[in-house]
Amino acid sequence: MRIFARMLGRVPAGHLWYLLRRMRNEKPHRFAGQIRINTFFPPYPSIAFDRFLKAVTERRRVPYSTYLAVTSACPYRCPHCSYGRRRDVTLRREQALNIISQVKTLGTATLGFTGGEPLLRGDLEELVSAAGPEMATIVFTTGWALDGPRARRLAEAGVTCLTVGIESSDAGEHDSVRGAAGSFAKARDAVRVTREAGIYTAVSTIGTREKIASGELERMYRLAAEWGVGEFRLLAPVATGGAAGRGAFMLSEDERRALYDFHVAHNRRRGGPAVACFAYLESQEMFGCGAGYHHLFIDAGGEVSPCDLTPLSFGSAIDEPLSEIWRRMASYFPLPRCECLMGELAGKLGGAAALPLGRRESELICPARSPDEPLPEGYRRLAAASESPAR
Repeated sequence: MRIFARMLGRVPAGHLWYLLRRMRNEKPHRFAGQIRINTFFPPYPSIAFDRFLKAVTERRRVPYSTYLAVTSACPYRCPHCSYGRRRDVTLRREQALNIISQVKTLGTATLGFTGGEPLLRGDLEELVSAAGPEMATIVFTTGWALDGPRARRLAEAGVTCLTVGIESSDAGEHDSVRGAAGSFAKARDAVRVTREAGIYTAVSTIGTREKIASGELERMYRLAAEWGVGEFRLLAPVATGGAAGRGAFMLSEDERRALYDFHVAHNRRRGGPAVACFAYLESQEMFGCGAGYHHLFIDAGGEVSPCDLTPLSFGSAIDEPLSEIWRRMASYFPLPRCECLMGELAGKLGGAAALPLGRRESELICPARSPDEPLPEGYRRLAAASESPAR
């Protein structure tokens, strides 16, 4: 209620009522004196949350969240990796710090560090520290080589959340997907030392149709509860990266609805981790697809994409100012979409030997948003009191 009180008089009353009703499908919880809804939102209270709220109430086109791949290197070879087919490169320290500064200037409230495996960088703590306090920070990791001293250094750097990816509740199956024996044990130990260091911890997985049909998602949720994490992040499969060209990897409407219902059902139950399911949060009933509008991705070569699952490049943040690239992208992403952008693009990427596609090809194949396309409900209500929902 304190969060909603901050919005009184700043957003339409109807939109506030809509958000308040939608909160019954979330599981707000306290961690270290702050309220966590899920990692879509910065924790409250925080400077990052204030930045997020300011952008929302002013209805500006701002990348609320930006994910930065700080390296393409990874000790594992997961066949579905969304970073697959991208250049094997690592940002130099000064390049990474410069990009972080530019992202902060754009108004981003949450910065995710990804890869590749970001823990391979010895200067990750410096990068995390450079992002704060204006931006909440998430480190997305396989858990590789994360021990207690490293977790404590990340805590001292001010990391907001550490998210460990897992492939299965079964150690053997997880190791098989990762292509390395012992990777499950490393992920489990990473969760343990992260919690011991006092860092908010999440686990994430891809909600494939096999996991839906077999009940594996329920088993993974129970495992996450046993491990004591605060959040269970559930991603919908996307035919990108290592899975580019595999249209069957993506879910049907009914299967996406199953993930949507999983989010609602588990968040309405007492106890257990909060669920952050993208099939729910990015649905037409909520916030839709904010790729290129309220989300941004920059890979380890500096290429700027609408999101980490959309391998189109609109320029290099190493070669030109990020603000100029973001401004240029506005003509392609003037408003959020009701449906995932990759639903339209997946079939056009199968023959690409290298990703992301270059700027010229990206601009040619990026579908224009129809002016007649409705807004996702979360934005429609916010725009209702204004003729122009974005500046």
